[in-house]
Amino acid sequence: MKKKGLFLLLIISFNLAASYAHPITPTYFKWLHLDNAMFGMAYAMMSFGMFISSPFWGKMTYVLQSKTVMAYGSIGYAIGQLLFSIGRTSSFILAARLIAGLSCGAFFVGSLTYIAEHSRPEERGALLTLNATIQTVAGAIGYFVGGLLGEVSLFMSFAIQILQLALTGLAFFLLSHETKEEKFHLGVLKESNPFCAFMNAKLFMNKTFALLFMMSVLVFMGYTSLDQSFNYYLKDIFHLTSRYNGLIKGSVGLMSLVANMTIGLYIMRHTRISKSNSLLLLASSISLAIILMVKNVLLFIMIVMIFYGFYAIIIPVEQNMITSLSKKESRNLVLGFYQAIKSLGMILGSSIAGLIYTQNPMNPFLFALIAFMGSLIISMLFKEKKYYE
Repeated sequence: MKKKGLFLLLIISFNLAASYAHPITPTYFKWLHLDNAMFGMAYAMMSFGMFISSPFWGKMTYVLQSKTVMAYGSIGYAIGQLLFSIGRTSSFILAARLIAGLSCGAFFVGSLTYIAEHSRPEERGALLTLNATIQTVAGAIGYFVGGLLGEVSLFMSFAIQILQLALTGLAFFLLSHETKEEKFHLGVLKESNPFCAFMNAKLFMNKTFALLFMMSVLVFMGYTSLDQSFNYYLKDIFHLTSRYNGLIKGSVGLMSLVANMTIGLYIMRHTRISKSNSLLLLASSISLAIILMVKNVLLFIMIVMIFYGFYAIIIPVEQNMITSLSKKESRNLVLGFYQAIKSLGMILGSSIAGLIYTQNPMNPFLFALIAFMGSLIISMLFKEKKYYE
């Protein structure tokens, strides 16, 4: 891959900036006196934007350079966050989160496509692992930085985030030129209708992909339910400031880095991935069950952090399974559909978490356990049928 260092540096920059506002969001919503369910609704709206736009961007990578798609995503996210920072009503904030989601769809599809198109088959697994690790670690560090900035001023976090996202988007044009020439026209726009793009799934969908995507959507549902609730739970129940949210997520990032660079790479290179995936889902389910039983605050946080570590390894493993099974001519569509499935899981997970949190703050954690147990069952069916060796 040409200019791999610059590509990874910009991926780090985007994921750092994308997380600056996360630790201050609960405080921001409290400051605006919004309903408790708003944390789930806002994230669900952003996820909905990713859901409807990801197949669109998957199609667009056939006619636009993937670096251009990533540039659009980064700059669009900056615009979305600018609107979010000036929002004072629920409807305005939800619209801003929708714009952010449309932009994230572009960035994440573009980054996966860039790796798939510019890496050799023997290095693709390692690069996908590195990309997923960067998302987790840089996101966690960004969470930590945003939490510290939020202690000074909520709007300082927004301002630095917006500036960094915009500059990152512009810098993507410095990536090496790709082989295809960009030829955008209205016919391509019609072909890239997001709802038509979903119909294009019939070009590659089979029993193998159906099982993989069902498993993935449950993983994302469970993770999002826990992640969004845990963030809000720390503020709502324990009354912790954004600094503590940042410290916890920063620690998770370091732990995830070590786990992926050791256990994750070992799994990719030396194990049957489908079996390892099932074991990881089992370990995640056990940690979620323990979370529901512990009463000690410190132990509760520690077990949640362990769960985050397992999740960080699961994502590149499942991405590698999907990418390896896709044919070259349909890989962009597969990756766009995968990003849409991820967004669907995030929509459902955050929406359900927001609704059931108001009844009992522990309900989203129970829902996460149910979702991961479902994904474990599907992974075992997938493994037994030996779709993937």
